[in-house]
Amino acid sequence: MTKKTATESTKMTSIRTGTCKTLSQKSELKYSVGVNPSKAVCICVTSNDGGGFFSPEWIAWKDIEAAIKEAEPVTSICIRHLFKGKSVNSSGFLLAVLVAEGILEALPKKTRHFEATGKTLSATTASKVTKRKAPAKKAK
Repeated sequence: MTKKTATESTKMTSIRTGTCKTLSQKSELKYSVGVNPSKAVCICVTSNDGGGFFSPEWIAWKDIEAAIKEAEPVTSICIRHLFKGKSVNSSGFLLAVLVAEGILEALPKKTRHFEATGKTLSATTASKVTKRKAPAKKAK
């Protein structure tokens, strides 16, 4: 596990990076979207300016997509099994990235419960950089 910056070295090629707020809006995360040698798209949280531990693992999009298709609603628990590391923050941080990427959106009146938007990542779409606004806080 890593506290501030990812140091795990793999044979991934980062095709773009991004930043987003954590789900609590207290910290900022940095992440990379990349491809492995077989061109499979993966996502990795690379840093957290808040101080919480996380696992800097590259998680394959196909595995993320399968996990969120099985879950209703989507929560951090349904993707926790994707991480080999032991930090409970990792799955929540990945959810924040998926929200920032427009893959998930918050359910109204449900804290930290999300649903899929239908957007997917491929090697082509993952390389397109779009400006993202921070998600609006939902009314209670």
